Amino acid sequence: MYGLIHQGFKDMVCLSHGEDVWREICGGISREPGDYDPLASYPDAETFRLLEAVTQRLELSHEEVLRRFGRYWIRYTALEGYGPILDLFGKDFSSCLKNLNRMHGHMGAMMPNLKPPRFEVKEHDSRGVTLHYFSSRKGLAPMVHGLLEGLSDRFNEPISIDYFPQGERSDHDEFDIFFESK
Repeated sequence: MYGLIHQGFKDMVCLSHGEDVWREICGGISREPGDYDPLASYPDAETFRLLEAVTQRLELSHEEVLRRFGRYWIRYTALEGYGPILDLFGKDFSSCLKNLNRMHGHMGAMMPNLKPPRFEVKEHDSRGVTLHYFSSRKGLAPMVHGLLEGLSDRFNEPISIDYFPQGERSDHDEFDIFFESK
């Protein structure tokens, strides 16, 4: 994964728990607490080691850390200069969802080693959609849950989410999203 993800973890931890906690986390994975290069590609194993260290130090489940991180990610990337890119692909929650694949394709032009997930949006009616999430990386669906919450915050459009994990009969995760204001 790209260093931008690692930098996001650092920023989230430092903001909520302080730099000393970040240094402890880095020490636990034998990593200097300095910055990651946002546009450098790091092995997935390093990202998952970092996730494990964060969960242990904060005494939270992987799912909770990923969900919090996903929600934080929307704000973080906007502050890091990617807000205008988000704006290009949707002026509201629904249009942003429908353009997630296009947005990741655009990012792939800047990040050639990007392995983005794929999304399919199926509309129920004006009150909700199902988001189908496909990824070669297993275990990141809680981050998507948080990303959806972060997008809801960004567009000030309240939602509720029901999550259906990947199972034996399905090759992907699903999220039923209900628009609370409609």
